[in-house]
Amino acid sequence: MKIKLEQVYTLEFTMGLRYSPLQIRHSMPLIFLILLFITWFQTGIMESLPGDFATTKLNMGLIVISLLFYIALYPKKILIAFQNLQYLFAICFYQLTIFMAIKSFYFLLFDTIKYEIKLNVDTIIIAYVTLIIIWILVFILSSFWFRKRLVRGDFKKNSELQKKRSNLGLRLNKKVYILIIGFFIVTLLSRIIGGVMEEVVICLWFFVAFVLSFIGVILFPEHLFTAYCKFKFKEFHIEE
Repeated sequence: MKIKLEQVYTLEFTMGLRYSPLQIRHSMPLIFLILLFITWFQTGIMESLPGDFATTKLNMGLIVISLLFYIALYPKKILIAFQNLQYLFAICFYQLTIFMAIKSFYFLLFDTIKYEIKLNVDTIIIAYVTLIIIWILVFILSSFWFRKRLVRGDFKKNSELQKKRSNLGLRLNKKVYILIIGFFIVTLLSRIIGGVMEEVVICLWFFVAFVLSFIGVILFPEHLFTAYCKFKFKEFHIEE
């Protein structure tokens, strides 16, 4: 008999991934502040590039709607009763913040090299479309990867994934630490030498930040599936 994915997730899901509604409510103001800062930051970047792609009004509109949604779900009784809606709202708001960060680092690369190459409105449009395509591809690949891990049992109690998450993944491999130290040394040398090398290293920093920001997108399928389970299964509701 074929086991449905939601059954696997329900049976093998651990409390480590079941975010408390009150914890989510407590963390949302900080995410609001981060999003406001990123919105202001990316507006300055986009205004320095050809065309009008800052989307400030759209961004502020989404933030206001999110704030109203947050206020409506703030009372504890309403929050517990509609925690599935709160979770869906939280992950979508989180993804908006992630996308704004990705967009900022992506176009910072273009802002850094705008005096080296000829940029026009068409170039920025192509870059924007490319960014959206990259986001969609990462999301699709991440969905397949999440399904594979789900069936494989990576979300079982005491699995390697759960052990890593229990310490927030802070135990990095020695090679990662060496790579980080080496990167800082190269950055320091580039500042001393200056010139083209400094610009290359700055672009490299933005590119690394751009790639690392996609970690949030990689987690999106898992968050969406958790939201689906919170709507479908009572076991995913947390009583405070």
